[in-house]
Amino acid sequence: MKHDTINVDGMMCSMCSRSVEKAAYAAGSESARVNLMLKTLTVDYDDSKTNIKEIMRSVSKAGYKPYPPGKDSTSIFLHRLICGIILLVLLLSVYYPHMYSLVFEDYIIPVTCFQFVITTLILLLNRGFFIKGFKSIVSRTPGMDVLISMGSGISYVYSIFLAVNIIIDTLSGNTETAFSSSRMLCFESASMIPVLISIGKYLEEKTKKKTSGALKELMNLKPLEAVRIIANETSGTIDAVKNGSYETETVSVDDVKVGETIVIKAGETVPLDGVVIFGTGTTGESALSGESAPVDKIVGSPVFQATTVLSGFLAVEVTETGKDTMLSKMIDLVTTASMSKPDIARLADKLSAVFVPIVSALSVITFCIWKFAVGADFAKSISYAISVITISCPCALGLATPTAVMAAVGRGAKTGILIKNAKIIELLHKTDTVVFDKTGTLTTGILSITDTDCSDEHSLSTLLLCEERLTHPIGKAVCDSLRDKISIAHKAEISDFETRPGYGLTAVISGQRFYAGNRKLRKEICPDVPESDFDRNAEKYMKEGKTVIFFGFEGSSPNVIALSDTPKESAPDVINYLRKYGIKPVLLSGDNPLCALHTAKQLGINDAFGGMDPIGKVDKINELRANNHIVAFIGDGINDSPSLTSADIGIAIGAGTDIAIESADMVLTSSSLLSVIDAVRLGHDTIKNIKQNLFWALFYNVLCIPLAAGAYSTLGLSISPAIAAGLMSISSLFVVTNSLRLRYSRK
Repeated sequence: MKHDTINVDGMMCSMCSRSVEKAAYAAGSESARVNLMLKTLTVDYDDSKTNIKEIMRSVSKAGYKPYPPGKDSTSIFLHRLICGIILLVLLLSVYYPHMYSLVFEDYIIPVTCFQFVITTLILLLNRGFFIKGFKSIVSRTPGMDVLISMGSGISYVYSIFLAVNIIIDTLSGNTETAFSSSRMLCFESASMIPVLISIGKYLEEKTKKKTSGALKELMNLKPLEAVRIIANETSGTIDAVKNGSYETETVSVDDVKVGETIVIKAGETVPLDGVVIFGTGTTGESALSGESAPVDKIVGSPVFQATTVLSGFLAVEVTETGKDTMLSKMIDLVTTASMSKPDIARLADKLSAVFVPIVSALSVITFCIWKFAVGADFAKSISYAISVITISCPCALGLATPTAVMAAVGRGAKTGILIKNAKIIELLHKTDTVVFDKTGTLTTGILSITDTDCSDEHSLSTLLLCEERLTHPIGKAVCDSLRDKISIAHKAEISDFETRPGYGLTAVISGQRFYAGNRKLRKEICPDVPESDFDRNAEKYMKEGKTVIFFGFEGSSPNVIALSDTPKESAPDVINYLRKYGIKPVLLSGDNPLCALHTAKQLGINDAFGGMDPIGKVDKINELRANNHIVAFIGDGINDSPSLTSADIGIAIGAGTDIAIESADMVLTSSSLLSVIDAVRLGHDTIKNIKQNLFWALFYNVLCIPLAAGAYSTLGLSISPAIAAGLMSISSLFVVTNSLRLRYSRK
C-alpha cells in the first residue's frame, strides 16, 4: 500500500472536497482525504492496481487541477488574478463613462465590441469556474462554481444577444435605440463576478495560511543535517568520546541510521531522537511540549528532534529516524486531525448539498416575479436573478467548519495539545465526566516522606545506610528523601544483611540487630516492646493511605516514617475548573482504597475508587457511559491503555508510554495538569466558533438574498450582480477571519 499527498487547485468548499475524494476513489484509491485548508489530497492505494498519475488524471477530469507533491498553483493564480484586474479596470474605464455620459454616443459598435473582447478575455482567464462547474454537475456534486458560472455566464450570454441587436440597430440607422440598449449591457457584471470572487479567494487563501501556520511551523522545525561520529573499530564510541579521539562528519539527517552516534553542542538543534550516552546539558523543549523551563539531560536521558541544546555537550545514540521521531509523529497527528471533521460538519455538508438547487430555483422565481408579475423589463429581471445566484454561493458555509478545525488544531499543536481526530474537539465540548488515573496523573508518581516520627538521628542514619542497598522503589524513595537531610555513619559495620520479601529488611549494625519494614516485622523483632505514640501515629498514617515503615534496633521502641505519592501542585485548580464547566471529576486507582480516598479528599473529588485493576477501570468507565455520560479518561501508563481506548475520549498526558500515546485520542505533551484546562477550553471555544461561523453564513444569506432579489427596491435598496459578488466574498472572509481569531485566543 502506497501513501501520497498531492496539491489540488480549485477546491473552495465542502462540495469540492467530496468531488475530489470521489474522483480519487473512482481511480482505485483505497482511501482519500481532502484537507481543504492546505488544498491537499492524501491517498492510500495499491500500486499494483493504480498509480498516482491515474488518480491525478481522475481528479483533473472532475474539474480540478492536481499538482505533484511539492508543487502548487499559487504563482499561476496570482498572475492570472493580476491580469484579470488589469483587464477589468480597462473595461470599467469605458463602461462607466458610457453609462453616465454621452461621450461614447458616436462609438456604439466599437464600445460594444471592446466590452465583449475584454469580457471574453477575463472569462478565459477564469475559465476554471466554468470547467469545474460543468464537471461538478456531471458528477452530481454541484458546488459554488455552478452558481458563479451561472451568474457570470447568463450575464455574458444575455449581453452577447443584446450586442448583436445593438449592432443590427446601429447599422439599420436606429442609433437612438441602439445607444439605449447599449446601456443595458451586463458585460461588467459578467467580468466583475469572477474577478471579485478571485480577489476574495486570494485574500482568503492568505488568511487561511495563517490558520495552518502551526502545521508549517512544525514542518519547518525539522533539522536538515546532523554531526555523526565516524565509527572507530579500535575503540568503542563512548571511550572515543571520553578521550576526544573521534572524528565527525556532517551528513543529511536522512542518512543517519538507528544505533549511530551524533554529537550536539550548546546552541545547536537536536537532529533526531535518541538517548544521551555521554555528557550533560540542558535542552529547551518548548517547541514540542509547550513548557518553557529548560530540561536537564544526563546519561540515559532521552532527547528529541527539533529541541535545542541550551548548554553543555551531548553525545547521543540515535533511537528513532524518519517518520518515527516524536516531531514526525506530531506532524502526522496534526495533519490527520486537520483533515478530519467533527459531527457538526455534517450539518454544513447537508446544507451545502441542497443549496445549489434551492438557489437556482430562487433565481428562476425571482426572474419570473419581476418579469411576469411586476412587469419589469428583461434586463432588470435577469439582473436580479443573477444577483441572487451570485450572492448565494455557499463558500462561507463550506468554510465554517474546516477553517475552525484547522485553527483549533494549530492552536493545540502550539500549546502542546495533539489532537488525532477533529471529532474529539466536539466530544470535548460535550464531555460531562473526566476520569483521572491517580499515580503519575493527579499525583507526581514519586513517593516521598511526608511524616517522620523519630527522636534518634542515629536510627535515621542507619536506615539510610541499609536502604541504599535495596533497589525497591520504596527504598529508593526513602534514600531520595533522607540523603540531603542527614549524614550516613559510613564506619558502621554491617553484617547478616537480609531482605525479607513482604516484610522489609534486617541487618546487624556494629553488633546490634536493626530492622526496617511493616507492622508484621516490627511485631516479630520487638514482640515485647509495648505500643508507643509512634505506633498510634502509624495507625493514623495508614488510614490516610500512606506507606508506613517501622524501623529501629531490637528491644527499643520503634521509629516511624510515612511515605506518600503527593498530588501535583496544579491538581486542585484543574478540578475546580472542570466543575465550573459542569464536568464531574472521578478518580480511579490501582492503589489501596484508603490511599485513593485520601488523595480524592485532598483534591475535593467526591467519587473515588481504589484497588482497581485495568479491567475494573474499564468496567467503571463503561458503567458511566451506560448512564449517558460522555467520559474522558486521562492517564499515562501502560496499564491505562484499555481505559484510554474504552472512554469516549482517551487523553494521554505528559511523558506517557508509547502504548498509552497510541491508545489515546489526544496527547498532552506537557506533564502539567493545566494542559487539561487548555484542552477543555479549546473544545468549547472551537464549537462556539463553528456555531458563530454557521450562524453568520446562514444569516448572511437570509439577509442578502432578499436584497439581491430586489425585495427592498421600493425602499431604494438594490444591488447589481457585481456588488453581489463582492458581498459574497466578504462573507467568506468574515468566516475565515473569525476562525483565525480562535487560533490566537488566550482565554
